[in-house]
Amino acid sequence: MSDNEEKNQWPVSQKEIVYLVLPLLLLAILFPTVVLQDQVFLSEYHDTLLTLNADLTVMSHPYSLWNNQWLTGLPAYADPLGNQYYPLFFPILLLTQDLFIVNFVILVHLYLAFLFFWLLAGVVTKNPEVRLISGLFYIFSGAMLARLPAGHISLLFALAWIPLLYYAFFRIVWDDELTVKNIGLIAVSMALIFFTGAVYYLFYAGLIIGVYFLWYLLKKRLGKGAIIAVFSGFMIGGMILSLKLIPLAVVSGALGRIDVIDPLGDGGSLENNLAAIIFGTPIDKVFGFYESAVLIGIIIVLLVILALIFGKEDRAIPAFFAIVAAFIWADGGNTLLSFIHLLPGLTNFRVAGRVLGALVPILILSAITGFEILRSRMESGEPLVPDPRQKRNIVYGVYILLGVKILELLFLKGITPEAGLSLLLVAAFVALLYYNQGTVKNILLFIGVAFLIDAGVVIRNALPLTMDTGVKVILIIALVIAVVVMFKWDRFRAPVSGNHYACIFLIAGLALVLLGNASYLKTSDPKLGESQALPIIEKIKSFDNRQSQIWVLDNGWGIQHMDFTYWFIKNGMHPVRAYYPYYLNTMINPGYRIGNISYYTPDYFVDTAYLDTGNQTLENVTFTVNNISVYKPDNVLPNAFVVRDSQLVPSKIETFSPDVVTISGNFMAGDIASLKASYYPGWKVNGKDAVRVGNTIGAQIPADTTTITFRFDPADMKIAMIVSGIGIILLIALVVRRRDVEKYLASAGRRPAPPAQKQAGKQAAKKKK
Repeated sequence: MSDNEEKNQWPVSQKEIVYLVLPLLLLAILFPTVVLQDQVFLSEYHDTLLTLNADLTVMSHPYSLWNNQWLTGLPAYADPLGNQYYPLFFPILLLTQDLFIVNFVILVHLYLAFLFFWLLAGVVTKNPEVRLISGLFYIFSGAMLARLPAGHISLLFALAWIPLLYYAFFRIVWDDELTVKNIGLIAVSMALIFFTGAVYYLFYAGLIIGVYFLWYLLKKRLGKGAIIAVFSGFMIGGMILSLKLIPLAVVSGALGRIDVIDPLGDGGSLENNLAAIIFGTPIDKVFGFYESAVLIGIIIVLLVILALIFGKEDRAIPAFFAIVAAFIWADGGNTLLSFIHLLPGLTNFRVAGRVLGALVPILILSAITGFEILRSRMESGEPLVPDPRQKRNIVYGVYILLGVKILELLFLKGITPEAGLSLLLVAAFVALLYYNQGTVKNILLFIGVAFLIDAGVVIRNALPLTMDTGVKVILIIALVIAVVVMFKWDRFRAPVSGNHYACIFLIAGLALVLLGNASYLKTSDPKLGESQALPIIEKIKSFDNRQSQIWVLDNGWGIQHMDFTYWFIKNGMHPVRAYYPYYLNTMINPGYRIGNISYYTPDYFVDTAYLDTGNQTLENVTFTVNNISVYKPDNVLPNAFVVRDSQLVPSKIETFSPDVVTISGNFMAGDIASLKASYYPGWKVNGKDAVRVGNTIGAQIPADTTTITFRFDPADMKIAMIVSGIGIILLIALVVRRRDVEKYLASAGRRPAPPAQKQAGKQAAKKKK
């Protein structure tokens, strides 16, 4: 698969088109549910519905800023997990009104991840076969596929864009490609990652880019033009994503979580992090395996080691430090450096192992370099023996890793077999190279043995394997081999050489990664059509419901009754409780006492706890459906109301929408007007700022009036729109004036030549003289 040996009759452009289309077929084989349009989810349905239910509440009013159908009210524009600004999901859901369209969107993002990694791989190689295989490694890695059994679709969406962000950055700093295109790609990919709702991954990708950028700055390897281009991309991207960032910063102090975040409550260790990459085991027992098991296999890791030792220093050294930085972060609370998780703005980050997902593209990118080194040495028969400078770098690298391990010793809780084995394999391979034993025979033997060990552990952990999974993996790998052989037939007809062995190991590594990660893939059926919520809702509708919006409180465990939440929302009702991480600290109470009368906020109480325990839990029952009790209290607070002298004043709701509610009646100065929703700054009552009245949105009426209007008009959203708009205008201006901009960047100064290249230039100049 050499870049120089294209001897078949196929034009490269035609071959590349086939390679670019092939993953669509492979994904269709891996996920036939999408093709067959089955009414099940590719991802685990609980956390998938967590995202979809919240989206459903704003679908009927997609441009509204307030969500009046969710957890007694929530600012929709500032929802940390909200994705209404993400163009590749929410608009599609809005147009189709089909929950299961998420399966198609998942496949689109897996394919986009492949395309973006194809671009990223092109930064270090022009070999289309290597770009194909490396792209498949990424989309079939645990970093991507493990999001599905967790139901973390937003995280998968974000991971798809990270290779594009890296691509634009490396084009600027490695290739001096100081173009508006790359500046724009940085800005747009940053904003899109953030708009998915997966805030973590923008920080993690920024951490890795920051390590590279800082190293190049300290080593003076960046020209002024590159520095300006990178800063411009991040500045414009930061301005665009301010549409979500500014409201998120404002709302953060007003939000609570159903589970308290302990930023030091999880984390792994050096060897556990390696095991997560090599064997696909989790780095800790705090969270599920899917949070950190990024499985890309031992083949990739060994190739990364080759790249770090024998690759160009200006790429290998910052890659090593990026790996170290990611490992330190993944250690969470298990290192003396754990204080970094307590820095301002980072205390809301949990699941430290997720950083490994942002590291995976860097590992695979480095592995491409390692593969080219291995292939060329195997073809030439030249051993892999490090020179004195490379040996010095190995020693420094080992010292740094030992330092990382020493920082973990106080928190050591025992080493799992996989963790110990992964550390042993890596140390043995480094020792093999350091002590000049890297002959072709030894390298082949070591890679073969290491692969068999990796395969044994991965397959053991994957058992029991289904026939369906086995057939899919065999078919996918067979198709990949068949297509590559078709275009490279002349190369494969040649006598077996080291190049063939290198390619075989690469394909075998891909097969193992796919097998390990496909083993846990399965569809998930929420059985929405069989939900017991349906007959209850029909019964509720049969009552004379005069409220503009019916509020329902079910008392069961939210995660087990997401079908109730879904059907309440679909029928225009307001679920007071739901399975969702965030809620306003001002959530209104189930009941209030006004004068001598106790009023409830929900119109109905539904005993879903019966489904959990088998015991009836409601003291009062209005009706029962399939043994599920429902209580309809007599005194319920209207959606908007006015209080005078501890009594409700007769009123009528004239307008009821998420952002505007108008009521009419004979109101007097001194009356207290309230909107039945959680208080949040930005609400106004007849043009005046609302105040918190028993957690509701309220105000005292200053003068007699016949109408009262509640309007949500938050100032932070206006600021966010202005900042984001300026960012978009700047990006458009750069595109319009791209020739002038690129001319300026070129004149500002390009990347200084590396020291070795400078020395060679001086010697050439002397010879000329």
